[in-house]
Amino acid sequence: MPKNIKDKNYVRFLLVLLTAVVLSAVYVSFWGTARSAVSKPAPEITLNVIPLKPSDTTIKKKYIGYITPIRSVDLVPNVSGYIDEVWVEGGQEVKAGDNLLLIDQREYKAELDAAKSAVVQAQADYNNAKSYYQRIKRAGIKAVSQSELDSAKAQFLSAQGVLEEARANLDKARVLYDYTILQSPISGQVGNVDLTRGNYVSPASSPLLKIIQYDPIRVVFSISDKEYLDEISRHADGNLFNGESIRLRLADGKTYSRSGVFKFTGNELDKTTNSISIYADFANPGKELVANAYVDVLLERVVKGAFLIRQNYVTLAPEGAYVYTVKNNQLLKTPVNIITTVGSDYLVGNKFADGEYLVVDKVGRISKDAKVKIKVAAGEKD
Repeated sequence: MPKNIKDKNYVRFLLVLLTAVVLSAVYVSFWGTARSAVSKPAPEITLNVIPLKPSDTTIKKKYIGYITPIRSVDLVPNVSGYIDEVWVEGGQEVKAGDNLLLIDQREYKAELDAAKSAVVQAQADYNNAKSYYQRIKRAGIKAVSQSELDSAKAQFLSAQGVLEEARANLDKARVLYDYTILQSPISGQVGNVDLTRGNYVSPASSPLLKIIQYDPIRVVFSISDKEYLDEISRHADGNLFNGESIRLRLADGKTYSRSGVFKFTGNELDKTTNSISIYADFANPGKELVANAYVDVLLERVVKGAFLIRQNYVTLAPEGAYVYTVKNNQLLKTPVNIITTVGSDYLVGNKFADGEYLVVDKVGRISKDAKVKIKVAAGEKD
């Protein structure tokens, strides 16, 4: 056999042999890997957890408020004149309708008497004109001329107008006379009084004195627009702050003994602070609450069955806050709705199932087929 033919056969043999070796190696590697994958157990991870338990939680919030009277009056006279009597002193408590000041009445009394006389005269002229007109009408057109009848009617109507004007002037004179006595329009406490007999006053004068109602008294504070919307959502009936305590801390650090009563909210939002005013009234028999004073407003409410989660267990991400929980040995990434902060915790609006646990470890990348085991923190077992 020629040598070149033998060489070709030898090369073919080597190629076949090499192919068989490679295929055998690939076969062994594949099936070895497959057997290894089948036999290798799923990864297992142990996570430290605490039970998620609801509890009744008291939410406390503090705001800055100021005290303002529910009613206050700057007393200004309606008539001019010299003060004749001062019946009130600074700091005195008065009732609505109490007499406070007297303006010299002589001029107004004279005008009142003149107005009364004018009414008497106008009444007499009216009676005469009426009687004459009635006689003319009864006589008829055959006894008197049309012009006489018209004249009698005109005199009667004129006298009627004069009488009505006289009565109106009498009412005005009586009102002005009554204005000489200045009475308290509200019940409250009088401020400083520096008036004496002989002082001249008029409607253009500065207020003569100020009266403030101190019991009850009003406190005004502001909450954010978000807090306001939360309050609205929790009280769909419109009865805001129902079941919530409104208390005050005074300048001496003591808590005021009486709770307030919510009255109403402002009718617009403050654009500079994104807040809305809240108005609450407080009984104030001891005058501890003084108008224009600043106080701390302490707002408290109890949330039944609330869930509190430590802030460091919550991840705050651009897409929203979330925590990791374990339920039925399955790790879950659970979004949470943060309502407010309570100390070092978040109060969340979520409802968690019985047997659901909060993961307190930092959770990184975990294989989907990983088996999760939990270790409940000491003192936190169900």
